[in-house]
Amino acid sequence: MTLEDSGNQAGLFPEVGFPVVYEQPLNERIRNCLRLEHLFVGIKSNVSNDTVWSARSALTRMVEISDFLVRTDAKGELIKELEREIATFQGFRSNPGVNVDALDKTVATIDNLLPRLKAPDCQPGNRLRNDELANQVRQRSNIPGGPCSFDIPALHFWLSIEPEQRAEQMAEWMDDLKIIETATRTILSLIRGSSGPKTVTAKDGFYQQRIDSTIPCQIIRVVLSQTHDSYPKISAGKHRFTIRFYSQENTGSRAVQVENDIDFELHCCGI
Repeated sequence: MTLEDSGNQAGLFPEVGFPVVYEQPLNERIRNCLRLEHLFVGIKSNVSNDTVWSARSALTRMVEISDFLVRTDAKGELIKELEREIATFQGFRSNPGVNVDALDKTVATIDNLLPRLKAPDCQPGNRLRNDELANQVRQRSNIPGGPCSFDIPALHFWLSIEPEQRAEQMAEWMDDLKIIETATRTILSLIRGSSGPKTVTAKDGFYQQRIDSTIPCQIIRVVLSQTHDSYPKISAGKHRFTIRFYSQENTGSRAVQVENDIDFELHCCGI
């Protein structure tokens, strides 16, 4: 994931390749937000193309999201997170250093989302769950090669129609999921924007930091240059997190922890 894809500030290393961001969520709610974001980014990438395989991939991801919303009560969790954030932001009003205009804009954004999410007729994913073609794809999706043309002739037919017609249908399906995409994007954008970067060093490829219970931390972000020859594995508990850097000669070989010092950009993001 590039820094642009994951939503935020310019890195500290712009002169040597674009920055690559590694993220670790620290609770289940944010983990689900990141999963939803991953699926929505995949849909956006595919609907911008008009190929058969892009349409197939976009539909599969939409079906995944509709199922995910049922299994995790994602809508309810998004509502809880937005309510928590708006209460936090309202508490900032007593801070003389706060930018009131920016605060009002943020609160207004959340205030606009919450009533729409709470509305009784807001049932994201229902259109896909009640769609015969989407249900056929859902039923075959766990079988390797399941959605083949001979398995789902209806899908084969849908993929053969004009790209414009497919795009109209996908826009209807996405319209049913748009409120979830907007809420997810808003939550993650606010969290990611809550922390400024700092440069730290992993001695012999290892870094550990205590989590201050008085300072909210929901996502740990590690930023490296694209040209860097190692990658981090982040693990976190209730009281601390650790980052170990690994190098891998090729995808067929086992990764090994590096033994040299690594300078990297760290964000501890939370509201």
